[in-house]
Amino acid sequence: MPTLHLGNHRCTVTNLINIDSVKLSCKNCSLSELCLPRSLSPEDLARFEEIVTQRPPIPKGGALYRSGEPSHALYAIKSGALKSIVTTEDGEEQIVGFHMPGELVGFDGVESVHNCTVVSLERSSVCELPLKDLEFLSQKISSLHREVCTVMRREISQEQSMLLLLARRTAESRLASFLVSLSRRLGSRGFSQTDFNLVMSRHDIANYLGLAAETVSRLISKFQEAGILSVNRRRVVIRDLDALNGKVGTCSSAKSA
Repeated sequence: MPTLHLGNHRCTVTNLINIDSVKLSCKNCSLSELCLPRSLSPEDLARFEEIVTQRPPIPKGGALYRSGEPSHALYAIKSGALKSIVTTEDGEEQIVGFHMPGELVGFDGVESVHNCTVVSLERSSVCELPLKDLEFLSQKISSLHREVCTVMRREISQEQSMLLLLARRTAESRLASFLVSLSRRLGSRGFSQTDFNLVMSRHDIANYLGLAAETVSRLISKFQEAGILSVNRRRVVIRDLDALNGKVGTCSSAKSA
């Protein structure tokens, strides 16, 4: 498993394009309270800004990085959304994660090489944090070290949650778990928990959950008929969050496909 060395500490997680970069101001970023700099003093924030660059916008379908490329940075998502993809032994693409504004991606390196491809679900912008610079700065700023380790622990937790999600026996509980998890993640980042856009397609959701796209569409319709959701194209309004939570552990007759 890859290890990020932060001074005398070690944090372990499982799991380029030559361009001109642009400097930016973290203190003026609308997501600064959700990102690594949130606990930094003004002086330390100025030092942190020196290592951060903003990548040019990634168009829908564009790759932030690809499997097999060197892993040299973490990326903070400013806007848009991304998905992580691995290729199975039989050549099929499997989605293993979705990433939202305020979250970090890039923890998937194995021996300094990415083991998945990260693709933009819509036009997205990210900030690049070079690992070598981040490691060096974390040795000097203890609060930054704590933030990095917190984010890495959250990454491990999300991977464990995915394993638990895929272990659920019914298609209904898988989809309910996915929507509840997405709601919580958006809420924790200051967005609405009950009114949001699904930037990922139903095909992508089905791929992630190990279901057929038709099954996902059928279950969304079922949740609408039960008054749990309202769906208009990609806009989702959760009408009854308690009922949706109740579906997470249900053992209904809905079967995965």
